[in-house]
Amino acid sequence: MKRRVGYLITASICFFYWILDSIWAYMSFEYNLKDLIFRKPSSYVDTFLLKLPPYQVASRLMVVFLFVIIGVIIIEFIKKRQEDQNKHREAHDTFLTVLNSIDAAIYVTDIKTYEVLFMNKYLVDKFGENFSEETCYKVFKNAKEVCEHCPNEKLVDKDGNLKGVIVRELQHPVTNAWYLHYDRAIKWIDGRIAHLQIATDVTLLKKLQENQNKADEYLRQAQKMESIGNLAGGIAHDFNNLLFPIIGMSELLLEDLPEESLEYKNVEVILEAGKRGRDLVQQILSFGRRSEKKKNPVRLQQILKEALKLSRSTIPSSIQINQDIQEDCGWVMADSVQLHQIVINLITNAYHAVDQSKGKINVQLKELCVTTNDLSPKLNSDGKYVMLRISDNGCGIEESIKNKIFDPYFTTKDKDKGTGLGLALVYGIVQDHAGDILVDSKVGEGTVFSIYLPLLEQLPETEAEDPTISFQTGLEHILLVDDEKPVAQIEKQMLNRLGYKVTMHTNSQEALECFRANPEAFDLLLTDVTMPGITGDRLAQEVLTIRPDIPVLLCTGFSENIDKRKAEQIGIKGFLMKPVGKSDMARTVRQILDNR
Repeated sequence: MKRRVGYLITASICFFYWILDSIWAYMSFEYNLKDLIFRKPSSYVDTFLLKLPPYQVASRLMVVFLFVIIGVIIIEFIKKRQEDQNKHREAHDTFLTVLNSIDAAIYVTDIKTYEVLFMNKYLVDKFGENFSEETCYKVFKNAKEVCEHCPNEKLVDKDGNLKGVIVRELQHPVTNAWYLHYDRAIKWIDGRIAHLQIATDVTLLKKLQENQNKADEYLRQAQKMESIGNLAGGIAHDFNNLLFPIIGMSELLLEDLPEESLEYKNVEVILEAGKRGRDLVQQILSFGRRSEKKKNPVRLQQILKEALKLSRSTIPSSIQINQDIQEDCGWVMADSVQLHQIVINLITNAYHAVDQSKGKINVQLKELCVTTNDLSPKLNSDGKYVMLRISDNGCGIEESIKNKIFDPYFTTKDKDKGTGLGLALVYGIVQDHAGDILVDSKVGEGTVFSIYLPLLEQLPETEAEDPTISFQTGLEHILLVDDEKPVAQIEKQMLNRLGYKVTMHTNSQEALECFRANPEAFDLLLTDVTMPGITGDRLAQEVLTIRPDIPVLLCTGFSENIDKRKAEQIGIKGFLMKPVGKSDMARTVRQILDNR
């Protein structure tokens, strides 16, 4: 900057002297012309350099210096302009590089004419060509008029002043992709107002958000299921204590009544209902993941008949339930409670799908052989299976959601009719039993669920139960402790009929004091687990401290604090789950006493 100022000052001085010299030359032009014409040529140099006045010599030199300075200024101006152009080009290239490297759709349109002024590389690649100088809504949205959600009018105020940014989330009508839009008004390079839009593809983010929402919903449902499981534990304990007198007293009554009497048959019904209630409690605990699932050889036709009998009592009689059951179907290795759950869930779904006046539910059970590439790749070729097929003539399942029906918590029912867990539970049980479930459905015609479970080629060897052991009697003295008086009385009656001498207590503290008074008087401690004051496991530990050789048998409806494995760790010899039948009681007590 200082150098330029110096150039200008020097050039101004030279220019001033050049003006003065020009004035003098004009005033003495005639004299100098004659002098130059008649002078000898050899004296021209002398005349130009020596004979001139000194100020004229200086003026001539300043004129030369003036042109030199002007040339330098012009050269520097050209260089500066070139440097500015290079910098501008570099900045422009850098800016374009940045815009073209962003994985977002960036474009600029005229805010009045909707003419596309700029598109970055991402957008050009997306559409396959550059649409500059064309109308935005035609090329981007394939529309014939301005988009309904166009924000142009919101980007500037009435006076034409620019407003701030507008953020929107929209789905593209052609590609169905989701974009997060940032819109704002800017001044374009030619001075007109333009619309700048930056649209980021958030389709994957939306899917991740949906998955996160589903995961949160699964977590909430899992927490609900955990609460149900905790509730199921408390219900199981109380319900089993209620069932114990029903089952126990029914067994005792069957021993006292003649088999051909009507009373005997009525008590059998009571006993069967009590056992069904016991199985239902196990099903609740299994659903809450609080009981072990045991697979045994079972025949599905018996389970199916019981489930149909239970379903018939809850489904209106206007809905037909047709049965086609092969009576000689073979055995499958399965959990009978879970199979019962499968049948109930599928029949309930069919009931909800059919018309209340013209509804039909068909239940079929038969054996079949699976051939190669037949039915399902999950099934072994040339394998033998039991097929359970439950169909209905209801509303059917739409093709678009058929692959989602086994997803947990997916349901098309109203909130008060379904939770979306039934079919997911059925699918899980079938897969756990090495089978498969197939669905065939047409909207308006009905749905068919076909379940395939592998047949057992031969029954596993099991020890035959000796009836003489089941009801083996004894003369030993048993200390019986249970805070539920009806349960304690039934247990005492069972043991008395088996010949044992029983001392009964409904208070664990009194039972402990009784044992301390005469430890050698007792041969076995039979105690409940969940009791006020001293719990059964603590009572067992106190008794074993006093007399380590006495066998202890725990009996409980349900307890989270102790199971068979924990009981064995503290020295307890036996573990029974309520409600206990007389045969189980007799066999367990006798085995423990004989193994002392």
